[in-house]
Amino acid sequence: MGELTFLRKMNRGRHPEGAGPDGSEYCIFYGPIEEPVARQRIFGDEDSLTLELTYGGGDLPGELRLRQMGSNLAIEESGQGLFREFLEEKPAKYLGQVLMYALQFKIADLSALVERGVEDMKLLENGLDSHIDNSGTYQILDFRRKYTGYGDQIISVKEIITRIDKGYFPMQMQNSYVLQGQVALEFQFLEERYELIKNTVVKDLDTYTSIVNNNINRNARLLSIVSLGAVALNLMFGGVLAMNPVLGIAGGVLVGGLTVGAAVSYKAGGIQNAIRMGRKGGRLGLKGHGPHRPLEAKDLPETPEEAQAERKDEQDAAARP
Repeated sequence: MGELTFLRKMNRGRHPEGAGPDGSEYCIFYGPIEEPVARQRIFGDEDSLTLELTYGGGDLPGELRLRQMGSNLAIEESGQGLFREFLEEKPAKYLGQVLMYALQFKIADLSALVERGVEDMKLLENGLDSHIDNSGTYQILDFRRKYTGYGDQIISVKEIITRIDKGYFPMQMQNSYVLQGQVALEFQFLEERYELIKNTVVKDLDTYTSIVNNNINRNARLLSIVSLGAVALNLMFGGVLAMNPVLGIAGGVLVGGLTVGAAVSYKAGGIQNAIRMGRKGGRLGLKGHGPHRPLEAKDLPETPEEAQAERKDEQDAAARP
């Protein structure tokens, strides 16, 4: 165990100068954490209670362990030291208060991570807008896995709070009942916030993934057209190229141009196809145009052939006596 230094006295605290935990009573000592926190939990009995938590996100999460040593409390923390800064502003008079402050610190840190999820999602989607393949799908899955991990942490904290509320540690929690109610309320807000934001994040990412898949299918069809053009070039002008190189090369260029033109026309022709279908539907008497009246064929613009036929009919009618 690493060396512990005196941090502060609690109520009825006694700390002779230069004394350690053995020569002190009702004091808080602070030191570095040596054994990593395997999972977030609370365990022990009335004489030796231990609370283990993690905090922060990214590649360097913080770790926190609070150990009861008789009437004293030892706080072990990783190099960030954020909980120590948090505790400096709190009136720590009893052991149960410090434990509740640690849970408050954890809830506040986890709430910040949960709320930042929406902004992280937007940044991820903006970074993937230029991708036309499925390489961004794995990044989306990693993000969802990380965000789901916040839910696992919420379950762990809920188990700790439940054990305290059920009276598993009555001796340590004396004189901290008001603070327990405050922690329970803050945790309830965290649960509700997480569920709301999780639904937003998951639905938004599902929509984005669907759009990416549609783009992949469209590009696959486009590549199929180009491949068919290449096969046609092989079959049609392979023998001609051997017999007449000039004619074979000219034919190859022609087929290649037709293939590219077909691909471009396919990519940009969706709107024109929709217009043609709309005209056809109008001639068949489809309804629903506008809020007040059905769509009729006369409401649609005429094609050049229809206009020419109509002018010819008018000329024939005018020529008749």
